[in-house]
Amino acid sequence: MSLRSLKVLKNTKSQATGIPGLPGHLRLLKKLISLGMIASLAISGYAILPRVLEAAAIFGFRHDPTRVILHRLSDLDKPAFEKEIGVALEKDDPELARSLADLAGDRGMTIDQATLARIASAEEFSITRATGQLFHGAVTGEADSPTAFAGALASDLTVVGDVMDLTQQAIAYPQQDNLTVALAATGIVLTGALAFSGGTSAAGKVGISAIKAARKMKRLSKGLERALVRLTADAVDTRVLKSVTRDIGSWKFTSAFNGTKRLIKPRVIDELTQTGDAVRHVFTGQGYRGTLQVLESADDTSDIRKLRRVSDDLGPKFRGALHLKRGGKLTLRVAEILFTFLWWIISAVGWLLWAAYYGVRLTWKAGGLVYRLGAFMVHKATMPLALHSAPNGSISPQNS
Repeated sequence: MSLRSLKVLKNTKSQATGIPGLPGHLRLLKKLISLGMIASLAISGYAILPRVLEAAAIFGFRHDPTRVILHRLSDLDKPAFEKEIGVALEKDDPELARSLADLAGDRGMTIDQATLARIASAEEFSITRATGQLFHGAVTGEADSPTAFAGALASDLTVVGDVMDLTQQAIAYPQQDNLTVALAATGIVLTGALAFSGGTSAAGKVGISAIKAARKMKRLSKGLERALVRLTADAVDTRVLKSVTRDIGSWKFTSAFNGTKRLIKPRVIDELTQTGDAVRHVFTGQGYRGTLQVLESADDTSDIRKLRRVSDDLGPKFRGALHLKRGGKLTLRVAEILFTFLWWIISAVGWLLWAAYYGVRLTWKAGGLVYRLGAFMVHKATMPLALHSAPNGSISPQNS
């Protein structure tokens, strides 16, 4: 390229930008600063964008109870799992300890062999102790331990326990406990339906009996008990309650059963039946300890149905995940997500503005470069005409 071409290109650049050319060392400094800003933009984006994408993903599954529970456990490390396993073993709950160990394994953590050996030793069932607790629960209907809870549950599966509860509440009138009345009446209705349905109503009955036994143990969460009390507050027809009690005392069981179906509002029986079915489903998959855990964790009847789904999703790891949830909600509110990721969201907005600014600058520079290259190519194409020009700027005679 000739010296004259370089001068033309330089003049074209100055005309395009409107800024006089900078000294060489300042241009170099300017370029270094720009490169440093671009590098810092890339590094900060590497740190910020994954957290923003995580927030977006959480927003997408905020109503999925299984993923919400697992998200709440994301910050737990191996020592936290081993500590909770030790607590479970101290409370004589090897099933929970095993569930925690399985959950830790799923998260890439290796539990010490000594701890696994303790779990295996604790899983050896003490038949003498368990048999005694089962007998106590079955005979008295009281449930002061998880094994006794199983015995109390078994004894309540017959209609006798429901009849006893209704009779006691009728005697207590007008200070009767409407929740006990509603649970007993629903149990009787389901027992009668079971007799005519060949077993299809057994699911709800098992769940209702589990709720009754857990309440006697005072193992229902405060939120769940309040929700059930509200549900049944105005659901009992006290006149029918007296009539049903008289029929039972007179051995008029058919009349008593028909009266029981009118004792509680149908919508309440439907809600209790659905809740009982969800409890029974958990009982089938997680046993009586897992069932008690659900009844202690749920804040209302809808939570029980959500936990039924989580039980299906997580299988043997369900109890460990529920234990580590520690009262956290089964869904995430938008405000909670925004609060958790507020700093990252603000940082992302700043990063996007910064990236947009540099994107515009780079686009402008690229456009200027294209313009200057185009001008240079045009100049290069017109150079043969200039070479034939006379020194004073006129055209030579041989080209005229």
